[in-house]
Amino acid sequence: MIIMETKRKILNRYRKGEKIRAISRELNISRNTVKEIIRSHPSTNNITKNKTISSSSSITTAKIPSPAVVKDQESLSLSTTITNIANITNKSPSSSYSRSIQKYPALGDHITALEKLLRENKNAQPKKTTIQLFQQLQLQGYKGSYSPVSRYAKKWKIISSNVNPAACVPLSFAPGEAYQFDWSSDEIIINDKVVAVKVAHFILCYSRKKFVYIYPNETHEMVFDAHIRAFEFFGGTPVRGIYDNMKTAVQKVFQGKDRKWNPNFERLCAHYMIEPTACTPARGNEKGQVERQVAIGRQQFMTPMPKGKNLQEINDILTSQLIHYNHTHKHPKQQNKTIDEIFAEESHCLIPVTIAFDGCKETNIKVSITCLAQYDRNSYSVNCSCVGQIIQCKSYADKLIFVYNGQEVGRHERRFTAGQTYYNYQHYLPILARKPGALRNGAPFKDMVLPDEINKVREILEQHPNGARDFAHILSHIPMEGMDAVISACVIAITAKTVSKDVILNILFRKNDECDIIKDKDKSNHYHNDDTDNKNTEYLKIKHLPEENCNAYNQLLSNISTIGASSLKAVSSLKELLLGGLSS
Repeated sequence: MIIMETKRKILNRYRKGEKIRAISRELNISRNTVKEIIRSHPSTNNITKNKTISSSSSITTAKIPSPAVVKDQESLSLSTTITNIANITNKSPSSSYSRSIQKYPALGDHITALEKLLRENKNAQPKKTTIQLFQQLQLQGYKGSYSPVSRYAKKWKIISSNVNPAACVPLSFAPGEAYQFDWSSDEIIINDKVVAVKVAHFILCYSRKKFVYIYPNETHEMVFDAHIRAFEFFGGTPVRGIYDNMKTAVQKVFQGKDRKWNPNFERLCAHYMIEPTACTPARGNEKGQVERQVAIGRQQFMTPMPKGKNLQEINDILTSQLIHYNHTHKHPKQQNKTIDEIFAEESHCLIPVTIAFDGCKETNIKVSITCLAQYDRNSYSVNCSCVGQIIQCKSYADKLIFVYNGQEVGRHERRFTAGQTYYNYQHYLPILARKPGALRNGAPFKDMVLPDEINKVREILEQHPNGARDFAHILSHIPMEGMDAVISACVIAITAKTVSKDVILNILFRKNDECDIIKDKDKSNHYHNDDTDNKNTEYLKIKHLPEENCNAYNQLLSNISTIGASSLKAVSSLKELLLGGLSS
C-alpha cells in the first residue's frame, strides 16, 4: 500500500523536473503506480505545461538553483501540495483514470444494430453472451474489435434498466407467522483458553423476541437442540421458518424457491408443523432481521468475550442476559412498548409444544473386541455383551446413547475432542468373573471410583494371597445384582467381621431368595384378590421366623445319643432273659 509520505515524495520529485522512470527507479515503485499518482493530482497538468515551456526556452542555457533556493522551494511545495493530496488514498475512485467522454468510432452505423440485438437478448431464454452478440454483429459487416461492443453493452444495460438490482422491499409479518434462523461464528473463553464456537440465532418476525445459544459446531444434533430450546423458550412454534441454504437443512438448490430438503430436517419440521422457507442464495436481505440480530448479539452478549468453566455455564449466563434484553428493550417499530409486551400479543398465535422432538442423529457402529464404539473421532465403552455386534448410536448435542436389540448398552457425555477414549468401568465388570487378573492393569479400572464400603472390603481381602481375585469376583456381580445390593452385603460382612468372597456372595444370593418369596406371595395375593368368591379368606402367617441357631440341632443330637444308650441296655437285658430261659 502506498502511504501518504511516498505520494508526497513522488509529487515533489515530479515537480522538480525528474522523469517518471527516474522516480520509479529511485523509490523502487512501479512506473504505472507513479503515473497513476501523478495523473490523479489536479495540479500536474499545469506542471506539465510549465515543463514544456521551460524546456523550449532553456535549450541552450540551464540555470542550476542554489541549495538555499531549493530548500525554500521544497518547503513551499510541501505546504502547497499536502492540502491537495490529503484526500488521495490507495486505489480510491479519484486515483483511477477514466475517460470523460466515451467515444465509439469503430461502431459508427452499427450502434443501431447492436441496440436491436441487446433488446432482443434482454428477455431471451437462455441469454446470449456479449461475445456471441459481437459475433452476430460481425456477420452484419462490423469490422472493429470486441472492446467497443463490450463497453457499449455495459453502458446500455445500465441506461435501459428501470430498477436498481440493489433495491429491496420492506417486509411485514403477522403475529405468529414466521421466525428467522441463522448461525454466526464467535469466540469464548473456557478455562482461560480461547475457543471458537458457533452461535444459533432465532428471532420472531413480529415481536422481534430473540433467542441465542452457543454450540461447538453446526451439525444436525446442534440444529435439532437449538430448535428444541428455542421453541421451549418461546412457548410455541410459528407457522413458517426462514433459513439460508445451510447444508444441514438443504441438500440441493433448484430454480426459484424449490429445494430438496434434508430428511432429518424435514422430520424436525414435520414434528413441529413448520413450513421451511429458504432464501435466495447470497440474498441476506430476505432474512434481514436475524442478520441484524447477529450484529446486535455480538455487541450486546459477546463483548467482552464471555468466560466460564464450561459451555453450559456460559449458556446459562447468556440466557439470563437474553431475558433481561427482551424485557427492557423497546420494539423497533412500536417504540412505546417493549419486546416482551409485543410478544404477549403474539404468544396467542403460536402453536403450543406438547411433546419435545427427539433431536438425535442415528448411526450404526460396530463394537470392537475391547468393547469400544468409535464415533466422531473418539471411542466410547459399551456393555461387554455387544462385542463384535452392530449397535445403534443416538447422538445428541450433549450426550451419546448406544442401543442394542432395543436395550441401552451405554451412555456417555458427548466430547468434542479427537483421538480420546472414554470408559465406564461397569461395562467391563462381567468380564472379571472369567478374567479376574484384568483388575490389576485394566485401563477402565485405573480411575475407578468405588463406594467406601466396597473399598474397605478390598483392603481386607488384599491382605490374603488370593484376595484380589476374590474381590474381582465380587465386583463381577454388580451389573447383575446392583450396586446397592453389593454395598449392603459388604456392610453386613464388615459388621459381622466375616469378610470373604463366599460370605458376601452368600448374603447376596439369600437376599435374592427372600425377594423371590415376597414376589411369589404378592403374586398369589393378587390372584386371590381378583377372585370375588375368596375376598374374605384369611391365610396362615408365620409367627416365628427361623433363626440361625445351631443349639437346637446340637440338643437333638444329644437326645439321640441318650436314646441310643438306653435302647442298647434294654436289648442286652432281653438277651440275658432269653438265654436263661433256654438253659432251663
